[in-house]
Amino acid sequence: MYQKNKDKYIIDLFCGCGGFAEGFERSGYQSYLSADFDYWACETFKSRFKKSKVINEDITSDKFKTILKKQTKGVKIEGVVAGLPCQSFSSVGRAQDKFSMAKDKRNYFYKDFFECLKIIKPNFFVFENVRGILSAKPNGVKIFDNILELSKKLGYVTLDDTSKMVFDTSEYGVPQTRKRVFVIGVKKKYSKLIPKIYEDLITVQKDKNKYTVKDAISDLPSLKPGEGTDKVKLIKKTKNSYLKKIANSKFVFNHVARNHNERDRQRYKFLSKNNWELRDLKKIRPDLIHHNPEHFKNRYTVQRYDLPGKTVVSHLYKDGNLFIHPDHKQERTFTVREAARVQSFPDNFIFLGSRTEQYKQVGNAVPPIMAEKISKVLKKYCG
Repeated sequence: MYQKNKDKYIIDLFCGCGGFAEGFERSGYQSYLSADFDYWACETFKSRFKKSKVINEDITSDKFKTILKKQTKGVKIEGVVAGLPCQSFSSVGRAQDKFSMAKDKRNYFYKDFFECLKIIKPNFFVFENVRGILSAKPNGVKIFDNILELSKKLGYVTLDDTSKMVFDTSEYGVPQTRKRVFVIGVKKKYSKLIPKIYEDLITVQKDKNKYTVKDAISDLPSLKPGEGTDKVKLIKKTKNSYLKKIANSKFVFNHVARNHNERDRQRYKFLSKNNWELRDLKKIRPDLIHHNPEHFKNRYTVQRYDLPGKTVVSHLYKDGNLFIHPDHKQERTFTVREAARVQSFPDNFIFLGSRTEQYKQVGNAVPPIMAEKISKVLKKYCG
């Protein structure tokens, strides 16, 4: 294959809809190949990154490894990025599974990631996951120790201090409190640079502004449950410094509100108007309580205008109760676009598939602005 010298190719494994790729392409990298098992995530990725070879396949399969070898033969790949599935490492996932996720095969997807890395041989890799991966011991063996060991065997150097691998995206220009582990590995020739890479991320790349939910969504059209369209023109022209980064279109897409029954609408109205938790509602409207609020006090959560958003998760596709709109007059939960704004996706990034599939894609994604911060540092030190 003919490859221009200026092409800085990356491969995106477990790519989802493309949060990593969106950020890396802003720094001059180009997505050469991406892969995910989720059909609609791949369709969204394909629509957004038209030059990328998008493979809708099980990355853990031998079939995919064969495809990968064929597609990357003779191609220089700068980096490999991956948003490894995190459900098996999350505290919620462990709490809900009677085996604490010890038997979940997703615990070991990192091994397939390193098998792919062995085929690709990039200059660097980055993968993201929840903090639980640092302590996970599904079968009595600490997974993260094995990750560092596999990395070393393949000739990659990572940071020894795991505490420095945890980043809160709200400190990096994303209007969302989202603490995630970013593991960065570089070839041995760059080994002296790995402390500098993390130091740059910890200091230089931090954003001076801490954006809020109001910064992210206040200009979007007001909707009642069931209202909205997949494409709507923005009327408000005033933009804060955050919107200047992401409101890059005259139109917004995927801004359609869920339908809610009357009882839920009343719950949302009271909770958002007063910034209450569910247990507070019990004092005024006990008729709206259908389970013990002391045990499930955070099951209904208002995303406050004056704070960064709570962590956007794929659970959004089920009911959205963790993402109640702060404007009590709207009596509803977040639209896909509102969740995407809080995740730092630009307005012209269109999510495909049913609304359920769209919510999954947004919740599973790496925030593009965070990915961009990381890519700038890697471009600076690794070329």
